[in-house]
Parts: sequence; structure tokens; C-alpha cells
Amino acid sequence: MSATSENRTENRAENQAEKPAAHRTVPFVVGAYPMLPPDDEDRQGAAALYAALADLGWVDGIELPFREALDAPEPWLAEQLAGRFTQCVITAIPGTMGRAGADPAFGLASPDDDGRAQALAYTRTLLEAVDRLHEAAGQQVITRVELHSAPHHQAGAEAFHASLSELVEDFASRDLGMIVEHCDAEGGVGPSEKAFLPLSQEIAACRDTPALITVNWGRSVIESHDPVTPEHHVRELVEAGRLGGVMISGAGPERTQWAWAWADAHLPLAEHEPTSWLTPERVAATMCAASGSQTYEGLKINTPASASLEDKLAWVRRVRETMLID
Repeated sequence: MSATSENRTENRAENQAEKPAAHRTVPFVVGAYPMLPPDDEDRQGAAALYAALADLGWVDGIELPFREALDAPEPWLAEQLAGRFTQCVITAIPGTMGRAGADPAFGLASPDDDGRAQALAYTRTLLEAVDRLHEAAGQQVITRVELHSAPHHQAGAEAFHASLSELVEDFASRDLGMIVEHCDAEGGVGPSEKAFLPLSQEIAACRDTPALITVNWGRSVIESHDPVTPEHHVRELVEAGRLGGVMISGAGPERTQWAWAWADAHLPLAEHEPTSWLTPERVAATMCAASGSQTYEGLKINTPASASLEDKLAWVRRVRETMLID
């Protein structure tokens, strides 16, 4: 074994020991794509970040975005994930937003039959990409897929229920968890980012299916402009027996280096971005509301374009620290 490999093994063991045993039963997922170098054509920066996250010892999975395809060829991604991460998640939100922007009828919750059919076909394209990734990896690395109750402003709970029901076998045959990721809902405060279904209607749409619902802290705040809303959403899901994941990602009322006010820009903690409403106390309150009922937990934050790998890891560690509750 090389000295570098020995150091990585030792570092991973030390970092693993940092995580209390009580927290090891909940997989920890990092949405790393906002931190990836935007112009990393040879993917060296991405490879270094994935390797460094693996070496932390407590990151069980990576959240990967799906647009019209995964953000990197399946063989390359398989090389980064296999043997490192066994609880990865794919989110369909980038592709869903792109298609819904081009076609207002597109979405799994669309009242338009053609728009809903297109969304079902798109979801199955995503699942086929999962198949190819697993074949390239020689093992299962994806355990969950996050779906969304698009389209904007016209989503229907019954249409969403029909879509989830039609996809149950597609997910079951692949041993994948079906996750609905709640986004800011129609009828929220201020201009909407997503304007999808309210949480109560998503809960209703999940009936008679195995689907669970994930709360993203920032997206719940964007909906209400109230930092207590994520905690309330988590409690509502615990009571309904439908809590999936708890993902910590910030939002705020002012323009930042990443985006406009109330954008879904994955702001970091307030101590790193003063306009962010994401504070350690609010993170802790949200995690307490979950009371261990979540099937996975994690974080997704932006970091400055100039941030070093060490700085990115420091910000990731700090968010995780705020999530660890007694």
C-alpha cells in the first residue's frame, strides 16, 4: 500500500470515529454538485472532491443531479462512487425544471395527459441511467431517487398520485426508494421558485405507494419566508409516517454571490454567508423535529468559486456539526 493510501485509510478511520454510533444508522448524503468547479473540463476537481468526501469516513452517499443525463459519463461516475458510497441519491429537479420551463404542462403532477406522460417517460430515462451506472460500477450505489410534483402553478394531487402509482414497479424492480422532494408550493409567500404542490397534497398523493417525502430546509423557507417552516414540515411528515430525508440547505432574503433574493441557491450557514437564514440553532431544531424518523439526512451548500478543497470540506464539516444532536 502506498503512503498516500495509508494516510487516506488512517484519515477515514479517524473521521469515522468522530461520528457517534447513535448517528450511524441514518445514512449521510452530500449534495456536492453546487461545490464542483464550473469549468473543470477534465473533472480533476470533481474527482478530488469525491475522494475527499469519501475520506471523511461519515459520508455515505452523494446526491447527483439528473438533467437530460447524469452530469458525467456513467463509467467515470462509477469509478468515483464504487467502493466509496453505497447510499447515493439522484435528484430529478434540474431536468424537471428545465423541461417544465420549456413546456408548462410537463410534470408528474400535470393535469395534462401528454405532459404527465412525458414526465413519466423522462423518469424512466433517469432510471435507465441508474441501470447503466450500476452495471458500470458492478454494484448498487444509488438507493433513492427524488421526484417532484411539477408543473408550476397547475399541479394536481390526483395526477401526482397516478404517476407515483405507475412508477412503483419501476422502482421496486430496481430496489430503489421512491422519494418526493418537497419544494416551495403554489400559494406561498412572494414570487415562487417552483410553485408545486403543497405538502399536505403531496402526502395525500403518496397514499397506497411506498413513496416518502424529503424536506429541504431552504426550499421550505423559500415557500413561507419563515425559518420555522422546515421544522413544521418535518413534524407533519413524522406524524403522517411519510418522512424521507432531511436535507440542510440555506436560503435568504438578499442577493448573494450565487443568486437573487429567495433563490434556491443552497446558501451555506449564516456564519459563512451573513444573509443566509440557516443558523446552527435552526438546523438543530429541524433535526430534533425529525426525532430519528428520517431514512437519510444530509446537506447541500454552495461555496465560493475561489474556495479551496480544504475550505469546502471545512464548510461541510461545520454544517454536519450543527446537525448532530443528542
